[in-house]
Amino acid sequence: MNIKVTRTSVASTTLFNATEETALALMRNHVRAIDNSDDDLLKVYLDAALDYMQSLTDRLLGSHTVVALVDYDELKYRIELTGVNDISSSGITVKYRKEDGTFSGDITSDSDGDYISDLKYLIVDDIYPPYIYFENLQDKVSATDSEFVKGYVKLEMTAGKDLASLPRQYKQAALLLVGHYYNQREAENIGGIVMEVKEGVHRLMQSVRQF
Repeated sequence: MNIKVTRTSVASTTLFNATEETALALMRNHVRAIDNSDDDLLKVYLDAALDYMQSLTDRLLGSHTVVALVDYDELKYRIELTGVNDISSSGITVKYRKEDGTFSGDITSDSDGDYISDLKYLIVDDIYPPYIYFENLQDKVSATDSEFVKGYVKLEMTAGKDLASLPRQYKQAALLLVGHYYNQREAENIGGIVMEVKEGVHRLMQSVRQF
């Protein structure tokens, strides 16, 4: 199985549960910027801070589009989505690969021509990693479409923890990182200050690893 994750266009400044202008004012104050000329730069640094915190926690922070390509033989078992959390209540779309290499429509949507009415599957996302189990996908698709090939099935969903709902430790860690990036614009130098920032961020992440 292959999983591809892409962050959506939701503004990173929603982390501070405020308007973009209020969030930028907070970051300006933190880095002691004298005006708003570096606002675009601060937003880039905030995006980088979120990426760094996400890599530390192995958790999707903010809304993401998740695409999983699942091999035919894997459909017999539960499909664990490692690195994915907080799957949207809107559910998933399921498409299968046809003989000509194209994909079907969403077989879970009754408004799609490829809809399969009695497809049975289960999404369990109150544990980590979440998983999806299909009871009869192989049989139903094979019986419905003669062009179905035993290649793979594409699963698409929206997932990730809402930024505004993250604990305050994430906001503090983001400010530490933004301040570091703002004041350290050249290639990183080994030194006590750099290590102190990293260790501070790690400690903050560890303090809320089970939230």
